[in-house]
Amino acid sequence: MSGNLPKPAGSSISQTGDRTLRLDRPLAVLDIQSTGLDTSTSRIVKVSVLKVNPGGTEHIRSVVVNPETKIPPGATRVHGLTDLDVKGQPLFRSYARALAQHLDGCDIAGFGIERFGLPLLQAEFKRCGVKFDVSDRAVVDAMVIFHRLEPRNMDSAYARFVGGIRTESEDPTQTARDVLAILKGQIASDISVPDAPDAIENWSKGIDDAAIDSEGKFVWSEEGDALINFGKHRGERLVDVLKNDISYLNWVSGSEDFEAGVRKIVESAIDGHLPERYPVGNTESNSDSQSI
Repeated sequence: MSGNLPKPAGSSISQTGDRTLRLDRPLAVLDIQSTGLDTSTSRIVKVSVLKVNPGGTEHIRSVVVNPETKIPPGATRVHGLTDLDVKGQPLFRSYARALAQHLDGCDIAGFGIERFGLPLLQAEFKRCGVKFDVSDRAVVDAMVIFHRLEPRNMDSAYARFVGGIRTESEDPTQTARDVLAILKGQIASDISVPDAPDAIENWSKGIDDAAIDSEGKFVWSEEGDALINFGKHRGERLVDVLKNDISYLNWVSGSEDFEAGVRKIVESAIDGHLPERYPVGNTESNSDSQSI
């Protein structure tokens, strides 16, 4: 059966061929930059909103805010904002009510917005006591759409990074061999992919080279000091927290909310051994300890 189908109601703002993006109400496309990746502890440092109306007009709003906490080096490498850049800037709460009103009645869009940007924004609004409910509007995540259009399964990974089609085999290790082939193909395909397992793990989790542990709870400063990258002491030197708030570190060391590697770093610090980035006679980064 063929023929021209009637177009659904709604205004179009962009068109490729016969396909259009239709809007019945404004669409707010968000870009949110923060101090980290943990939505429960991170703070927003920049919010940009591209608001597109059904008629096609656009409104841009972008603000830099003081997160009231240190910005880790890894976060700065992502968005370029430093502690100096946000010093003296208004706090998020100064914009919260006006921003919520600006977004009122809008559908929401972004890249990775469902898992990170939106939960972080909602947490910031909650801290300010500003109501922000998205239950009655659409949330469109361009990353989710991308993954739907580009399947992320083993067969597609094999076709891309190895070539050809995976075949059935009587070899019980065939699947494992295919995984190894995919991994080698991924490393060979892009120079940005590290070639060592520990570095690959950090890279895949978005943890940069400054990370001391596998979760990036502790990071190196540019001066080579171990910094805390979570909680109320985020951005502070471990040695300073050890002197000023050892009860906090005692809590971390005994809490199962933190993985074993993190607790080990804290326990060693309490025992007098701080992580050392550049041990004597070694110029490579590692988390060996130095006595204090």
